Amino acid sequence: MDTKDSKEEPEKYDLKGETEEKSKYFECENCNLKVKYDYFGLEPPFLTKYKLKEESFVMKDPFTSVKKGEILILGANCIKCKKCVCKDPNCSFYFNGTYCVVCAKSCISSFPLNVQEKLNKIVI
Repeated sequence: MDTKDSKEEPEKYDLKGETEEKSKYFECENCNLKVKYDYFGLEPPFLTKYKLKEESFVMKDPFTSVKKGEILILGANCIKCKKCVCKDPNCSFYFNGTYCVVCAKSCISSFPLNVQEKLNKIVI
């Protein structure tokens, strides 16, 4: 599937009078993790207590009851290059936004020293 498609909201279509969602997939451009997501944005409709700090690919936690409203944040777009990356530490780094590891390393000097130390431990 084209990665452009993975960054769009799920489309809805009518099937026998019922609204159904076409499945959309999040795909990390570093590790190729591919998984169905339920929402992309800041305020998942199934999570009313929180607002995310950045637009993220979100899925309902498949291991808990829907009533608990727990989610898994799958990933986000790199704030520098816009690549779609998962939250695995080998693929992305979060500091006031998600960076792919390549972009984080390329602008390492702009981060505080303690953050630079953490980044230096990541091998790409």
